[in-house]
Amino acid sequence: MKVLWYIAKKDLLQVLKDRNSFLLLLVVPMVLIIIIGFALSGVNSGSDQIAITVALSNQDNGYVGKNIADTLKIDKRTIKVTVNTYSNEKDVARAVQDGNAIVGVVIPAGTTDKLIATAQSKGVTSNLVQVYALPNSTDQRVIIVQNLVTSIVAGTVSGQYVSSAAVGQVNAICNQPGNRCAPQTIDPAAIAKSVGGAGRLNDQSAQVQLLTAGQAAKTNYFDQVVPGYAIFFALFGINSAAATILQEKEDGTFRRLLIAPIQKYSLLGGKMLAQFILTLVQLGVLFTVGYFAFHLDIPSWPAVIALLVGASFATTGIGILLVSIVKTRRQLNPVVTLVTLTTSAIGGTWFPLFLEPTWMQQFAKVGMAAWAMEGLNATMLYGKDFVSIIPNVLGLLGYGLICVLLALRFFRFQEKTA
Repeated sequence: MKVLWYIAKKDLLQVLKDRNSFLLLLVVPMVLIIIIGFALSGVNSGSDQIAITVALSNQDNGYVGKNIADTLKIDKRTIKVTVNTYSNEKDVARAVQDGNAIVGVVIPAGTTDKLIATAQSKGVTSNLVQVYALPNSTDQRVIIVQNLVTSIVAGTVSGQYVSSAAVGQVNAICNQPGNRCAPQTIDPAAIAKSVGGAGRLNDQSAQVQLLTAGQAAKTNYFDQVVPGYAIFFALFGINSAAATILQEKEDGTFRRLLIAPIQKYSLLGGKMLAQFILTLVQLGVLFTVGYFAFHLDIPSWPAVIALLVGASFATTGIGILLVSIVKTRRQLNPVVTLVTLTTSAIGGTWFPLFLEPTWMQQFAKVGMAAWAMEGLNATMLYGKDFVSIIPNVLGLLGYGLICVLLALRFFRFQEKTA
């Protein structure tokens, strides 16, 4: 064990003396994390107020236009609607087309009268209000305004039909033989207002109780960027430690060490220990800086630490396996680059894993990045505890163990000579 530690210490000192290795391990990841994090920190940020500009042309003098105009007057912590009024629909369409408004709403003249007349005749209304947006727009703010307008129009229409039916029913009862209603006691407008208002109130109330389960995803984009790029550069760090083994094999140092009274697997174990410590320190430093500098949300430190240990062991296993297959340092660089870019791209280090198709999420677990990112996202974005991420920790440890066993099978302490 003492020999194993000495070999690991020697490899660690050799890597730390290399300035380029230090830059690759710590400085470059931190710079990239800062750039990417701040560049995308506004994406899907629930802490920012959603600002919506609406172009409104209310040509109706009745309650339909008034209800819609009042509904659009929103100024809350999460959403603010700014309404710019226009005299006609052409100006509204032009405002949307020129980008002066996200969405346009037009309430034609006589909309309320049209609704009342249609309800009294028991007809069907359509196209009472027009909403303008850019073609093929997928802007979420357009959907918000559309839902607001649709909701208030649906409630108003429902209330008017209910009130018209109520007035008709009262008149029918009063006109039945034997019934007598004084003409002055029947006020259709009052009945419509009372019954219609009750109908609209009921229409807009929640008929389904909305409950929540678990925690909403955090909005700090660094909670995704720091873990993702930490794992990404940990995989690139394989180059530093793996290259020392290949260099010693090429220089003949490995052959001389084999002559010394050192067991072969103590020699290989020391190399693995150096790789493991180096990766764990790299991940630890990046997460520590991220916690204090970018305010990472870490609900469970034991869960994160366990995942970092598992990720370091899995990365070490991959490095030793590549060394057992690759023959020279010249071959090592492109192989490590290919493995790192491929597993990172599909493993969730650049964007959340859940954005990928289900089949790709399963295929991504061929690489260790997916196991690590699934666990880190679960605890940092969704607040899962230590028990919940145990399968991911075991997956990382198992992944590393399989790689080590394969490496022991194929690793050659001394290349065959002709």
